[in-house]
Amino acid sequence: MKLLKDYKNFLLEELHVGNVEISNMEEYLDGMSKGLGDKLFFLNKVDLDVLIDFGSADGTLLNYISTVKPEMKLIGYDIDEKMINISRNKYKQIQFESSWNKVQDFLTTNKDLKVGILLSSVIHEVYSYSKSNTISHFWKEQVFNPDIDYVIIRDMIPSSSYNKMNLIDIKKIREKSNPKQLAEFEEEWGNIGTDFRTLLHWLLKYRYLVNWGRELYENYLPITIEHLKNKWIPSSWNIIYEKHYTYEFIKQTVKKDFDIDLNEPTHLKMIIENKNH
Repeated sequence: MKLLKDYKNFLLEELHVGNVEISNMEEYLDGMSKGLGDKLFFLNKVDLDVLIDFGSADGTLLNYISTVKPEMKLIGYDIDEKMINISRNKYKQIQFESSWNKVQDFLTTNKDLKVGILLSSVIHEVYSYSKSNTISHFWKEQVFNPDIDYVIIRDMIPSSSYNKMNLIDIKKIREKSNPKQLAEFEEEWGNIGTDFRTLLHWLLKYRYLVNWGRELYENYLPITIEHLKNKWIPSSWNIIYEKHYTYEFIKQTVKKDFDIDLNEPTHLKMIIENKNH
């Protein structure tokens, strides 16, 4: 697809390949671009003047969006000052902020613009590193902000209705997993054989060996779709797009590593519209 090809070329330029030691560049670029279609699914579904990327990290995704949507105002928000400084130095055409008050100031003074806020693989980080009052503020004041028109979600979110437990699959997973890594996971999160959500959590996490010290303690699945809908989406907002699905890359990786078929949905893509606008 042209979008993926363009993104690979974009990454190639961003990496300044001559200064980066990567043994298999094509494989690396394939990995980097696998989730692009998922992350940018909303671009042809809603018309936006402004996009706020909540948890923008180093700004690479926003920078790519700036090449395909140069007319769109882009704002990256991240509480990590180091990341914000990196982003500001690399992508001067994009506004990056570590203070939500500055983002709010922009929203308050630009009420005539159509604004979307993007939550891409960031919800679990908010829950992993925040207290309950911060989480409430995140949903009520930042995400479902009265000055925002669309909330766009793409993250790992299961459903409470899925509870498939296959003993043969669990046996395969135990036999083929790194024993020390699995033991550490179960000590922190519980037995993968007694709760499907815990099992799914492991299948989403086991690949991250390099950053295991950090990844182990992050709660990848802090909420379900049902919890999101019942607790956090206000009645004044309306879901206009929803897809609950098994992320194909995860499905293929689990099949390759454990020889099991993962068919239960792992990810959610959702667009929620402010009915008051």
